[in-house]
Amino acid sequence: MNYNNTPPIKRLYLNPYKIILRKKIMDGFADFSNGNYQTLLKLYAENVHQHFEGNHALGGERFSKAKVELWFQRFVRLLPSKFLVKDMIIQGGPWNTVVIMEFQDAVSPKNVPQYTNNGIMKAVVKWGKATDVHIYVDTAKIENALRALAQNGFEEAAEQSIE
Repeated sequence: MNYNNTPPIKRLYLNPYKIILRKKIMDGFADFSNGNYQTLLKLYAENVHQHFEGNHALGGERFSKAKVELWFQRFVRLLPSKFLVKDMIIQGGPWNTVVIMEFQDAVSPKNVPQYTNNGIMKAVVKWGKATDVHIYVDTAKIENALRALAQNGFEEAAEQSIE
């Protein structure tokens, strides 16, 4: 599924660790596109630091896997999305890997106009578990959708971020 007719970049990795990690991330985003965040959540360390840009119901920072799970649940309820991974760069060894991913998501909130958002995710992965995840997106698009959801009776869209 390609939203802007630019094909994703497919990088060739010969390192088995990078091949496996890439597949796990790709599988995670495929499942997340179907409302199942569990595959991605399995890749998070217990003491993960996750930061999602913006001052809104999905923004802010979380410092545990349990809080990230609550965030994923809210994300799926408010902004169901279909993700397209445009590019992924994996650098470093298993003890300290940096993953930078460019993505595009087609967002379909209930009773609110659909929109497309582009983003970058930077993750530090140690021994197969993400310890630090920072997600950069167009926050104005998210804030507009959450405001419209709140106006349509979805109170959770106006709540404070999960921290």
